[in-house]
Amino acid sequence: MTDRNPEQTIPDRLATSTNIVSFRRDGGKTPMVELIPLLAKTGWKRLDLNFCEMMNPSSILCTDRWMSYVDALSELKDRYGLSYIQSHAPYAYDRFALTASAGTTSDSLVLRAIEASAILGVRCAVVHPAKGSDGFDSSRLREMNVRWLSRFVDLAEKRNVTIALENLDAIGEIREADELCALVDAIDSPHVGVCYDFGHAHLGGQDHRANLLTYGSRLVATHVADNHGAADEHLLPFYGTLPWEICMKTLKEIGYAGFLTYEVMFFTRNLPEALKPSMLRHAMDAGRYLCDLMEQDEQANDRQ
Repeated sequence: MTDRNPEQTIPDRLATSTNIVSFRRDGGKTPMVELIPLLAKTGWKRLDLNFCEMMNPSSILCTDRWMSYVDALSELKDRYGLSYIQSHAPYAYDRFALTASAGTTSDSLVLRAIEASAILGVRCAVVHPAKGSDGFDSSRLREMNVRWLSRFVDLAEKRNVTIALENLDAIGEIREADELCALVDAIDSPHVGVCYDFGHAHLGGQDHRANLLTYGSRLVATHVADNHGAADEHLLPFYGTLPWEICMKTLKEIGYAGFLTYEVMFFTRNLPEALKPSMLRHAMDAGRYLCDLMEQDEQANDRQ
């Protein structure tokens, strides 16, 4: 039997964050410029650039040499024929609680991620809305986020990048579908939409179908990860308890035409390096199955 060629069988809508195998057993993390060759050689072609690397103070991306890192990413893109379809901006765990100086530094890195995304041809950058302190009501938190996000939106509009605001999962964060929709609508920009993190929604026991129907055309990106409802485990689909069949059917129903993008880095955190290539191929198989679920629904509709 001839081995299949991954380049021929990977679905067009399947992508992965560059952090998929970044965690090492020694507790460290491998930067994406070192991981991308492995991803390419195991068949991955569409990547989400994990600029959360900027949250590591020792990262080159945090220095005035950050453009050299962007140049390296560009060279890898050309060498392996890759598409950088999405990115993830760094974030502060409690942005509104930061000092003025720390807040300025944090915001400058988000701006840098948007700029780097534009340089590399990325058209969708995922950004976390800021959380509120105890006692914040949803309208006040929304107003504060509209003001805080405005400079990122201005840059995104100028650089033709869409900001995808992610649904979050902790107390004080914007995690309900109607609240995130209200924030997107209040910003009122064609360059702002929603990134649906399936794992985050599953932690709150939310109704995925209802969420996706609520987001509708606002949905421009996804983070695909599974869990068992108690912790943000970042597992491959079908290793937790998410109802993927319902999710894929609903994505098709709302006309979602974007990518299914893995954010499953914890799934591999204890794997020896030698096992990571086979895991990457397995992850592609699971993603292929997800895409098949959507295609089956489409074929069923065509027969009706």
